[in-house]
Amino acid sequence: MNDFSENINYYIDQYQLEKQLYKKGNEYLQRGWLEKSEFLTICLWKSRRPKRLYNLNTEEEIRTASQLCFAEKDEITKIGHLTKLHGVRIPTASAILSVTNPKRYPIIDERCIQSLNDLGIIQWERITEDNWLTYLGIIRDLGKQHKKDAREIEKGLFAYNRIKLDNQYKNLYK
Repeated sequence: MNDFSENINYYIDQYQLEKQLYKKGNEYLQRGWLEKSEFLTICLWKSRRPKRLYNLNTEEEIRTASQLCFAEKDEITKIGHLTKLHGVRIPTASAILSVTNPKRYPIIDERCIQSLNDLGIIQWERITEDNWLTYLGIIRDLGKQHKKDAREIEKGLFAYNRIKLDNQYKNLYK
């Protein structure tokens, strides 16, 4: 019997990695840091392209950066601790924050940016620290307005992009 057949339930569970990450995220936040395996799992879930760079970070670097991040109140400093790690830019750092605290932190993604541009809420395309702060404010305001958490609003913008802006594939979602 091969590995897949012997471990089929494990592989099926891994299909829902996002669900598993968010289930464990609060545990990571309560502990106060990420272990390297947890860091790698979140980063690879967000973006596989910098895989080689993520792995250059040591266990100690990841623990220190995540510990400083989780303890920090200032949003720019908080995300700055994570972006000092190899391969981590603001979108991946936002994924780490979102996994550990989805009520307060959305993931910033080009699809969400495109949606906000399409809705006339913003007029920018690049993700900078200042734009991250603006995005946080917008998402949190929308969350209050609609009684949703930050992650739910972000997922809605992502789906809006997929459904509304990918109009060359009409009728796919009807």
